[in-house]
Amino acid sequence: MSTDLDRMFTALGRDADGIPLGDPSTARNRGERRRRTQLVAAGLATACALAAGLTGGSWLTRDAAGPEPVAPPPDRPVQLGPARPLGEEIRYGGQQIRFALTTIAGNRAYAGWQEEDGTLRVAAADLETGKAAWPARTLGEFDDSNGIIAVPQALLAIGEHNDGTVPDQLLYVVDPNTGQVRWELPFDINGDDLLFYGSVLVHVTEAGAISARDWIDGRVVWDEAPPADPPVASLGMYGPADALPGGSNGAFPAGLSDPRMLQITAGGALVVRDAATGAVRSTRPGVGIGADSHYLAYDGRLYGSHRGTGPNRVVVAEVDGGGAARELHSAAPGRSYHDVVPCGSDRICVLDGGATEESMEVAAIDVASGREVWRKQAPAGAEQLVPSGARVLVTGSGAQGEASSALFDHDGTQLLGEVDRRASLAWVSTGTLLSFGEGGKLASVTAADGSRQELGEGLLEDPLAPRFCSWTERRLVCPGRTGFRVWDIARR
Repeated sequence: MSTDLDRMFTALGRDADGIPLGDPSTARNRGERRRRTQLVAAGLATACALAAGLTGGSWLTRDAAGPEPVAPPPDRPVQLGPARPLGEEIRYGGQQIRFALTTIAGNRAYAGWQEEDGTLRVAAADLETGKAAWPARTLGEFDDSNGIIAVPQALLAIGEHNDGTVPDQLLYVVDPNTGQVRWELPFDINGDDLLFYGSVLVHVTEAGAISARDWIDGRVVWDEAPPADPPVASLGMYGPADALPGGSNGAFPAGLSDPRMLQITAGGALVVRDAATGAVRSTRPGVGIGADSHYLAYDGRLYGSHRGTGPNRVVVAEVDGGGAARELHSAAPGRSYHDVVPCGSDRICVLDGGATEESMEVAAIDVASGREVWRKQAPAGAEQLVPSGARVLVTGSGAQGEASSALFDHDGTQLLGEVDRRASLAWVSTGTLLSFGEGGKLASVTAADGSRQELGEGLLEDPLAPRFCSWTERRLVCPGRTGFRVWDIARR
Protein backbone atom coordinates (compact mmCIF):
# COMPACT_ATOMS: atom_id res chain seq x y z
CA MET A 1 0.00 0.00 0.00
CA SER A 2 1.30 3.49 -0.85
CA THR A 3 2.95 5.70 1.76
CA ASP A 4 0.25 8.34 1.36
CA LEU A 5 -2.67 6.00 1.93
CA ASP A 6 -0.93 4.17 4.74
CA ARG A 7 -0.40 7.43 6.64
CA MET A 8 -4.00 8.44 6.04
CA PHE A 9 -5.66 5.22 7.09
CA THR A 10 -3.27 4.23 9.88
CA ALA A 11 -4.07 7.58 11.48
CA LEU A 12 -7.78 7.16 10.73
CA GLY A 13 -7.90 3.68 12.21
CA ARG A 14 -6.01 4.69 15.34
CA ASP A 15 -8.04 7.82 16.00
CA ALA A 16 -11.45 6.43 15.04
CA ASP A 17 -11.05 3.74 17.67
CA GLY A 18 -11.11 6.47 20.29
CA ILE A 19 -14.54 7.77 19.27
CA PRO A 20 -17.48 6.29 21.20
CA LEU A 21 -19.13 3.73 18.93
CA GLY A 22 -22.44 1.97 18.99
CA ASP A 23 -21.47 -1.46 20.29
CA PRO A 24 -18.43 -3.67 21.01
CA SER A 25 -18.62 -5.54 17.71
CA THR A 26 -18.24 -2.30 15.77
CA ALA A 27 -15.20 -1.37 17.81
CA ARG A 28 -13.69 -4.83 17.26
CA ASN A 29 -14.22 -4.62 13.52
CA ARG A 30 -12.54 -1.24 13.33
CA GLY A 31 -9.63 -2.47 15.43
CA GLU A 32 -9.24 -5.55 13.25
CA ARG A 33 -9.13 -3.42 10.12
CA ARG A 34 -6.52 -1.13 11.68
CA ARG A 35 -4.30 -4.08 12.57
CA ARG A 36 -4.63 -5.50 9.05
CA THR A 37 -3.59 -2.17 7.58
CA GLN A 38 -0.60 -1.89 9.91
CA LEU A 39 0.55 -5.48 9.38
CA VAL A 40 0.22 -5.58 5.61
CA ALA A 41 1.13 -2.01 4.76
CA ALA A 42 3.18 -0.42 7.53
CA GLY A 43 4.44 2.79 5.92
CA LEU A 44 6.99 5.37 6.79
CA ALA A 45 4.96 6.30 9.85
CA THR A 46 6.32 3.02 11.24
CA ALA A 47 9.44 2.61 9.12
CA CYS A 48 13.15 2.17 9.81
CA ALA A 49 15.84 2.67 12.58
CA LEU A 50 18.64 4.99 13.42
CA ALA A 51 21.48 5.45 15.85
CA ALA A 52 21.42 5.12 19.62
CA GLY A 53 22.44 7.45 22.41
CA LEU A 54 21.05 10.69 23.76
CA THR A 55 24.27 12.54 23.00
CA GLY A 56 24.34 11.80 19.25
CA GLY A 57 26.61 9.57 17.22
CA SER A 58 25.49 6.47 15.36
CA TRP A 59 26.09 2.77 15.06
CA LEU A 60 28.43 3.43 12.15
CA THR A 61 31.61 5.43 12.63
CA ARG A 62 31.00 9.02 11.57
CA ASP A 63 32.49 12.48 11.99
CA ALA A 64 31.08 13.65 15.31
CA ALA A 65 31.27 17.29 14.21
CA GLY A 66 28.91 16.66 11.30
CA PRO A 67 28.70 18.73 8.13
CA GLU A 68 28.94 22.50 8.00
CA PRO A 69 25.69 24.24 9.00
CA VAL A 70 23.40 25.06 6.10
CA ALA A 71 21.31 28.23 6.15
CA PRO A 72 17.60 27.33 6.42
CA PRO A 73 15.16 28.51 3.74
CA PRO A 74 13.19 31.67 4.56
CA ASP A 75 9.96 31.31 6.49
CA ARG A 76 6.58 32.03 4.99
CA PRO A 77 4.48 32.80 8.06
CA VAL A 78 0.80 33.65 7.72
CA GLN A 79 -1.25 35.92 9.95
CA LEU A 80 -4.35 34.26 11.35
CA GLY A 81 -7.28 35.86 13.12
CA PRO A 82 -10.01 34.80 15.56
CA ALA A 83 -12.08 31.92 14.20
CA ARG A 84 -15.45 32.99 12.80
CA PRO A 85 -18.09 30.47 11.66
CA LEU A 86 -19.16 30.70 8.03
CA GLY A 87 -22.72 29.71 7.26
CA GLU A 88 -24.72 27.24 9.31
CA GLU A 89 -23.62 23.81 10.46
CA ILE A 90 -24.15 21.30 7.64
CA ARG A 91 -25.97 18.52 9.45
CA TYR A 92 -25.47 14.81 8.92
CA GLY A 93 -29.23 14.28 8.80
CA GLY A 94 -30.20 13.52 12.37
CA GLN A 95 -28.84 9.97 12.45
CA GLN A 96 -26.44 8.68 15.11
CA ILE A 97 -22.99 8.41 13.54
CA ARG A 98 -19.99 6.17 14.18
CA PHE A 99 -17.45 8.74 13.04
CA ALA A 100 -16.97 11.70 10.70
CA LEU A 101 -13.93 13.29 9.10
CA THR A 102 -13.16 16.05 6.63
CA THR A 103 -10.80 16.90 3.79
CA ILE A 104 -10.19 19.84 1.43
CA ALA A 105 -9.31 20.19 -2.25
CA GLY A 106 -9.62 23.35 -4.32
CA ASN A 107 -12.61 25.43 -3.26
CA ARG A 108 -14.42 22.47 -1.70
CA ALA A 109 -14.52 21.13 1.83
CA TYR A 110 -15.78 17.57 2.17
CA ALA A 111 -17.09 15.45 4.99
CA GLY A 112 -17.53 11.69 5.07
CA TRP A 113 -19.35 9.85 7.81
CA GLN A 114 -20.84 6.47 8.63
CA GLU A 115 -24.13 6.12 10.44
CA GLU A 116 -24.84 3.49 13.06
CA ASP A 117 -26.73 1.33 10.55
CA GLY A 118 -23.63 1.27 8.31
CA THR A 119 -24.81 3.85 5.78
CA LEU A 120 -21.83 5.68 4.27
CA ARG A 121 -22.45 9.29 3.20
CA VAL A 122 -20.49 12.25 1.88
CA ALA A 123 -21.26 15.96 1.55
CA ALA A 124 -19.49 19.12 0.44
CA ALA A 125 -19.29 22.78 1.42
CA ASP A 126 -18.11 25.85 -0.44
CA LEU A 127 -14.92 27.06 1.26
CA GLU A 128 -15.65 30.73 0.63
CA THR A 129 -19.17 30.85 2.07
CA GLY A 130 -19.37 27.76 4.28
CA LYS A 131 -22.67 26.85 2.64
CA ALA A 132 -23.50 23.37 1.36
CA ALA A 133 -22.19 22.85 -2.18
CA TRP A 134 -24.42 19.84 -2.72
CA PRO A 135 -26.64 17.73 -0.44
CA ALA A 136 -25.43 14.63 1.34
CA ARG A 137 -25.05 11.65 -0.98
CA THR A 138 -25.52 8.02 0.08
CA LEU A 139 -22.84 5.63 -1.20
CA GLY A 140 -24.08 2.38 0.33
CA GLU A 141 -24.22 0.30 3.49
CA PHE A 142 -21.01 -1.17 4.86
CA ASP A 143 -19.62 -2.76 7.97
CA ASP A 144 -16.78 -0.23 8.00
CA SER A 145 -15.28 2.70 6.13
CA ASN A 146 -11.69 3.41 5.20
CA GLY A 147 -12.02 7.15 4.88
CA ILE A 148 -12.16 9.83 2.20
CA ILE A 149 -9.49 11.45 0.03
CA ALA A 150 -9.87 14.70 -1.90
CA VAL A 151 -7.91 15.69 -4.99
CA PRO A 152 -8.84 18.41 -7.51
CA GLN A 153 -10.29 15.83 -9.91
CA ALA A 154 -12.58 13.97 -7.48
CA LEU A 155 -13.57 12.96 -3.99
CA LEU A 156 -12.75 9.32 -3.17
CA ALA A 157 -14.44 7.22 -0.48
CA ILE A 158 -13.88 3.59 0.50
CA GLY A 159 -16.42 1.22 2.04
CA GLU A 160 -15.74 -2.25 3.45
CA HIS A 161 -18.39 -5.02 3.73
CA ASN A 162 -16.71 -7.71 5.89
CA ASP A 163 -19.58 -10.13 5.29
CA GLY A 164 -18.40 -12.23 2.36
CA THR A 165 -19.61 -9.78 -0.28
CA VAL A 166 -17.46 -9.79 -3.43
CA PRO A 167 -15.78 -7.42 -3.84
CA ASP A 168 -15.32 -6.81 -0.14
CA GLN A 169 -14.18 -3.18 -0.55
CA LEU A 170 -15.32 -0.54 -3.03
CA LEU A 171 -13.66 2.72 -3.99
CA TYR A 172 -16.14 5.40 -5.05
CA VAL A 173 -15.02 8.22 -7.35
CA VAL A 174 -17.36 11.17 -6.72
CA ASP A 175 -17.82 14.27 -8.90
CA PRO A 176 -16.61 17.23 -6.78
CA ASN A 177 -19.12 19.59 -8.42
CA THR A 178 -22.31 17.53 -8.00
CA GLY A 179 -21.63 14.75 -5.49
CA GLN A 180 -22.78 12.13 -7.97
CA VAL A 181 -20.80 8.89 -8.12
CA ARG A 182 -18.91 8.77 -11.41
CA TRP A 183 -17.67 5.19 -11.15
CA GLU A 184 -16.64 2.47 -8.71
CA LEU A 185 -13.57 0.26 -8.40
CA PRO A 186 -12.92 -2.91 -6.35
CA PHE A 187 -10.05 -2.00 -4.06
CA ASP A 188 -8.14 -3.81 -1.30
CA ILE A 189 -6.76 -1.29 1.15
CA ASN A 190 -4.42 -3.89 2.66
CA GLY A 191 -2.76 -4.96 -0.57
CA ASP A 192 -3.42 -2.45 -3.36
CA ASP A 193 -1.85 0.93 -4.17
CA LEU A 194 -3.50 4.10 -5.46
CA LEU A 195 -1.54 6.97 -7.02
CA PHE A 196 -3.20 10.29 -7.86
CA TYR A 197 -1.93 12.10 -10.96
CA GLY A 198 -3.54 14.98 -12.81
CA SER A 199 -4.08 12.85 -15.89
CA VAL A 200 -5.07 9.48 -14.39
CA LEU A 201 -5.81 7.52 -11.23
CA VAL A 202 -3.36 4.60 -11.10
CA HIS A 203 -4.45 1.39 -9.36
CA VAL A 204 -1.90 -1.35 -8.64
CA THR A 205 -3.22 -4.66 -7.29
CA GLU A 206 -1.36 -6.78 -4.76
CA ALA A 207 -0.48 -9.19 -7.58
CA GLY A 208 1.10 -6.34 -9.56
CA ALA A 209 -1.51 -5.64 -12.23
CA ILE A 210 -1.70 -1.94 -13.15
CA SER A 211 -4.64 0.02 -14.52
CA ALA A 212 -4.55 3.78 -15.13
CA ARG A 213 -8.07 5.19 -15.34
CA ASP A 214 -9.63 8.37 -16.58
CA TRP A 215 -10.95 10.49 -13.70
CA ILE A 216 -14.25 11.27 -15.42
CA ASP A 217 -15.56 7.91 -16.61
CA GLY A 218 -13.16 5.29 -15.20
CA ARG A 219 -12.05 4.30 -18.70
CA VAL A 220 -8.77 2.34 -18.69
CA VAL A 221 -6.18 4.60 -20.34
CA TRP A 222 -3.39 2.02 -20.09
CA ASP A 223 -2.82 -1.20 -18.21
CA GLU A 224 -0.22 -3.91 -17.55
CA ALA A 225 -0.62 -7.56 -16.52
CA PRO A 226 1.20 -8.80 -13.40
CA PRO A 227 4.92 -9.14 -14.30
CA ALA A 228 7.19 -12.09 -13.51
CA ASP A 229 9.04 -9.86 -11.03
CA PRO A 230 6.07 -8.22 -9.27
CA PRO A 231 6.26 -4.85 -7.53
CA VAL A 232 6.44 -4.74 -3.75
CA ALA A 233 5.99 -0.95 -3.66
CA SER A 234 4.45 1.61 -6.03
CA LEU A 235 4.85 5.29 -5.31
CA GLY A 236 5.06 8.79 -6.73
CA MET A 237 7.73 11.48 -6.52
CA TYR A 238 7.15 14.46 -4.24
CA GLY A 239 9.06 17.72 -4.30
CA PRO A 240 9.63 20.93 -2.31
CA ALA A 241 6.98 22.76 -4.36
CA ASP A 242 4.19 20.36 -3.38
CA ALA A 243 1.56 21.82 -1.09
CA LEU A 244 1.62 21.37 2.65
CA PRO A 245 -0.82 18.80 4.02
CA GLY A 246 -4.01 19.58 5.87
CA GLY A 247 -5.93 17.55 8.43
CA SER A 248 -6.27 13.81 8.04
CA ASN A 249 -4.60 13.73 4.62
CA GLY A 250 -1.32 12.59 6.10
CA ALA A 251 2.21 13.92 5.92
CA PHE A 252 2.25 14.49 2.17
CA PRO A 253 -0.37 15.84 -0.23
CA ALA A 254 -2.44 13.35 -2.18
CA GLY A 255 -1.83 14.90 -5.60
CA LEU A 256 1.36 14.21 -7.58
CA SER A 257 2.76 16.95 -9.81
CA ASP A 258 5.76 14.88 -10.95
CA PRO A 259 4.69 12.56 -13.83
CA ARG A 260 6.98 9.70 -12.79
CA MET A 261 5.62 6.51 -11.27
CA LEU A 262 8.16 4.41 -9.36
CA GLN A 263 7.98 0.69 -8.62
CA ILE A 264 10.39 -1.47 -6.62
CA THR A 265 10.17 -5.13 -7.55
CA ALA A 266 10.56 -8.25 -5.44
CA GLY A 267 13.94 -8.76 -7.11
CA GLY A 268 15.14 -5.32 -6.01
CA ALA A 269 14.84 -3.47 -9.34
CA LEU A 270 13.62 0.11 -9.69
CA VAL A 271 11.19 0.60 -12.59
CA VAL A 272 10.30 4.17 -13.56
CA ARG A 273 7.21 4.74 -15.73
CA ASP A 274 5.43 7.69 -17.26
CA ALA A 275 2.16 7.76 -15.33
CA ALA A 276 0.19 9.24 -18.22
CA THR A 277 1.13 6.55 -20.77
CA GLY A 278 2.61 3.63 -18.82
CA ALA A 279 5.81 3.79 -20.88
CA VAL A 280 8.87 2.48 -19.02
CA ARG A 281 11.50 5.19 -18.75
CA SER A 282 14.16 3.11 -17.02
CA THR A 283 14.83 -0.15 -15.17
CA ARG A 284 17.70 -0.51 -12.72
CA PRO A 285 18.71 -3.40 -10.44
CA GLY A 286 20.11 -3.22 -6.92
CA VAL A 287 17.83 -0.54 -5.48
CA GLY A 288 15.36 -2.53 -3.38
CA ILE A 289 16.45 -3.71 0.06
CA GLY A 290 14.25 -6.73 0.66
CA ALA A 291 11.26 -7.54 2.81
CA ASP A 292 10.13 -5.40 5.78
CA SER A 293 11.05 -2.28 3.83
CA HIS A 294 9.33 0.91 2.83
CA TYR A 295 10.14 3.65 0.34
CA LEU A 296 9.84 7.40 -0.07
CA ALA A 297 10.56 9.32 -3.29
CA TYR A 298 11.37 12.98 -2.80
CA ASP A 299 13.12 15.64 -4.89
CA GLY A 300 14.69 13.21 -7.34
CA ARG A 301 15.83 10.64 -4.78
CA LEU A 302 14.43 7.33 -3.60
CA TYR A 303 14.87 6.47 0.08
CA GLY A 304 14.43 2.90 1.29
CA SER A 305 14.14 2.04 4.96
CA HIS A 306 14.38 -1.46 6.38
CA ARG A 307 13.12 -2.77 9.69
CA GLY A 308 12.74 -6.31 10.91
CA THR A 309 15.25 -9.14 10.93
CA GLY A 310 18.79 -8.26 9.99
CA PRO A 311 20.37 -4.81 10.10
CA ASN A 312 17.98 -1.87 10.18
CA ARG A 313 19.17 0.72 7.69
CA VAL A 314 18.27 3.56 5.35
CA VAL A 315 19.51 3.60 1.75
CA VAL A 316 19.29 6.28 -0.94
CA ALA A 317 19.43 6.23 -4.75
CA GLU A 318 19.28 8.97 -7.37
CA VAL A 319 16.24 8.08 -9.46
CA ASP A 320 17.81 9.36 -12.67
CA GLY A 321 21.24 7.99 -11.80
CA GLY A 322 22.85 4.58 -12.11
CA GLY A 323 24.14 1.81 -9.91
CA ALA A 324 22.81 0.32 -6.71
CA ALA A 325 21.42 2.22 -3.76
CA ARG A 326 23.99 3.32 -1.18
CA GLU A 327 23.61 2.93 2.56
CA LEU A 328 22.87 6.25 4.20
CA HIS A 329 22.52 5.25 7.84
CA SER A 330 22.33 2.19 10.06
CA ALA A 331 20.72 1.54 13.41
CA ALA A 332 22.10 0.24 16.66
CA PRO A 333 20.90 -3.19 17.84
CA GLY A 334 17.62 -2.98 19.69
CA ARG A 335 16.49 0.25 18.03
CA SER A 336 14.13 0.62 15.08
CA TYR A 337 12.91 3.39 12.82
CA HIS A 338 9.41 4.74 13.25
CA ASP A 339 9.49 7.45 10.59
CA VAL A 340 11.75 8.82 7.86
CA VAL A 341 11.00 12.16 6.14
CA PRO A 342 12.81 14.88 4.15
CA CYS A 343 13.52 17.92 6.37
CA GLY A 344 15.42 20.54 4.40
CA SER A 345 17.89 20.75 1.58
CA ASP A 346 19.76 17.42 1.28
CA ARG A 347 18.57 16.22 4.68
CA ILE A 348 16.31 13.55 6.06
CA CYS A 349 14.99 13.33 9.60
CA VAL A 350 14.37 10.05 11.35
CA LEU A 351 12.42 9.00 14.41
CA ASP A 352 13.87 5.96 16.14
CA GLY A 353 13.47 4.22 19.46
CA GLY A 354 14.02 1.14 21.57
CA ALA A 355 11.69 -0.99 23.64
CA THR A 356 10.03 1.84 25.58
CA GLU A 357 8.06 4.96 24.64
CA GLU A 358 10.60 7.05 26.53
CA SER A 359 13.47 5.92 24.27
CA MET A 360 12.29 7.82 21.18
CA GLU A 361 14.74 10.19 19.52
CA VAL A 362 14.70 12.37 16.42
CA ALA A 363 17.79 13.06 14.32
CA ALA A 364 18.68 15.01 11.18
CA ILE A 365 20.95 13.25 8.66
CA ASP A 366 23.04 14.87 5.92
CA VAL A 367 22.27 12.95 2.73
CA ALA A 368 25.63 13.56 1.04
CA SER A 369 27.77 12.21 3.90
CA GLY A 370 25.35 10.17 6.02
CA ARG A 371 26.46 12.08 9.11
CA GLU A 372 24.13 13.22 11.86
CA VAL A 373 23.62 16.96 11.94
CA TRP A 374 21.85 16.78 15.29
CA ARG A 375 20.02 14.31 17.54
CA LYS A 376 17.47 15.09 20.25
CA GLN A 377 15.15 13.33 22.67
CA ALA A 378 11.61 13.00 21.29
CA PRO A 379 8.52 13.14 23.50
CA ALA A 380 7.30 9.86 24.94
CA GLY A 381 4.83 8.19 22.59
CA ALA A 382 6.16 10.00 19.51
CA GLU A 383 4.72 8.39 16.37
CA GLN A 384 5.25 10.61 13.35
CA LEU A 385 7.45 13.32 11.84
CA VAL A 386 5.82 16.11 9.83
CA PRO A 387 8.37 18.34 8.06
CA SER A 388 7.95 21.87 6.78
CA GLY A 389 10.89 23.60 5.18
CA ALA A 390 13.92 22.77 7.32
CA ARG A 391 11.91 22.25 10.53
CA VAL A 392 10.31 19.05 11.70
CA LEU A 393 7.29 18.55 13.93
CA VAL A 394 7.10 15.40 16.08
CA THR A 395 3.60 14.24 16.98
CA GLY A 396 2.20 11.40 19.05
CA SER A 397 0.23 10.46 22.13
CA GLY A 398 1.27 10.29 25.75
CA ALA A 399 0.62 7.49 28.22
CA GLN A 400 -2.96 8.66 28.84
CA GLY A 401 -3.73 9.19 25.16
CA GLU A 402 -3.26 12.96 25.29
CA ALA A 403 -1.52 14.78 22.45
CA SER A 404 2.25 15.11 22.67
CA SER A 405 4.31 17.30 20.32
CA ALA A 406 7.78 18.73 19.80
CA LEU A 407 9.09 21.16 17.17
CA PHE A 408 12.74 21.22 16.12
CA ASP A 409 14.47 23.96 14.16
CA HIS A 410 17.02 23.30 11.39
CA ASP A 411 19.84 23.25 13.97
CA GLY A 412 18.05 20.97 16.44
CA THR A 413 16.82 23.78 18.70
CA GLN A 414 13.57 22.72 20.35
CA LEU A 415 10.78 25.28 20.08
CA LEU A 416 7.21 25.61 21.48
CA GLY A 417 5.93 26.35 24.93
CA GLU A 418 4.56 23.84 27.42
CA VAL A 419 0.92 24.50 26.48
CA ASP A 420 1.56 23.69 22.82
CA ARG A 421 3.62 20.60 23.58
CA ARG A 422 0.40 19.16 25.03
CA ALA A 423 -1.69 20.19 22.02
CA SER A 424 -2.39 18.70 18.61
CA LEU A 425 -0.24 20.69 16.18
CA ALA A 426 -0.28 20.97 12.39
CA TRP A 427 1.43 23.11 9.76
CA VAL A 428 -0.45 25.94 8.07
CA SER A 429 2.62 27.29 6.28
CA THR A 430 6.39 26.91 6.63
CA GLY A 431 6.34 29.54 9.37
CA THR A 432 3.03 28.94 11.14
CA LEU A 433 1.23 26.09 12.91
CA LEU A 434 -2.27 25.54 14.24
CA SER A 435 -2.55 24.42 17.86
CA PHE A 436 -5.64 22.48 18.99
CA GLY A 437 -5.61 22.52 22.79
CA GLU A 438 -7.73 21.28 25.65
CA GLY A 439 -11.23 22.67 25.92
CA GLY A 440 -11.46 23.32 22.18
CA LYS A 441 -8.84 26.08 22.33
CA LEU A 442 -7.45 27.10 18.96
CA ALA A 443 -4.25 29.11 18.52
CA SER A 444 -1.67 29.96 15.88
CA VAL A 445 1.99 29.31 16.71
CA THR A 446 4.94 31.08 15.10
CA ALA A 447 7.47 28.39 14.21
CA ALA A 448 10.53 30.63 14.55
CA ASP A 449 10.11 31.26 18.27
CA GLY A 450 7.11 29.27 19.47
CA SER A 451 5.05 32.38 20.26
CA ARG A 452 1.27 31.93 20.09
CA GLN A 453 -1.86 33.89 19.32
CA GLU A 454 -5.23 32.73 20.65
CA LEU A 455 -7.87 32.26 17.95
CA GLY A 456 -10.78 31.07 20.07
CA GLU A 457 -11.93 28.44 22.55
CA GLY A 458 -14.78 26.00 22.89
CA LEU A 459 -14.83 25.66 19.10
CA LEU A 460 -14.65 21.87 18.96
CA GLU A 461 -17.11 19.82 20.98
CA ASP A 462 -15.30 16.50 20.50
CA PRO A 463 -11.75 16.18 21.94
CA LEU A 464 -10.76 14.00 18.98
CA ALA A 465 -12.14 16.41 16.40
CA PRO A 466 -8.81 18.14 15.61
CA ARG A 467 -7.48 14.90 14.18
CA PHE A 468 -10.39 14.87 11.75
CA CYS A 469 -10.27 18.56 10.84
CA SER A 470 -8.78 20.03 7.66
CA TRP A 471 -7.48 23.53 6.92
CA THR A 472 -5.93 26.04 4.57
CA GLU A 473 -4.30 29.37 5.35
CA ARG A 474 -7.79 30.92 5.45
CA ARG A 475 -10.24 28.22 6.44
CA LEU A 476 -10.73 25.50 9.06
CA VAL A 477 -13.23 22.66 8.57
CA CYS A 478 -14.15 20.41 11.48
CA PRO A 479 -16.74 17.69 12.17
CA GLY A 480 -19.00 17.80 15.20
CA ARG A 481 -21.45 15.32 16.67
CA THR A 482 -24.38 16.49 14.54
CA GLY A 483 -22.70 18.03 11.49
CA PHE A 484 -19.65 19.80 10.11
CA ARG A 485 -18.90 23.45 9.47
CA VAL A 486 -16.42 25.88 7.95
CA TRP A 487 -14.57 28.52 10.00
CA ASP A 488 -12.86 31.65 8.70
CA ILE A 489 -9.42 31.91 10.33
CA ALA A 490 -7.94 34.61 8.06
CA ARG A 491 -6.72 37.78 9.74
CA ARG A 492 -9.21 40.60 9.17
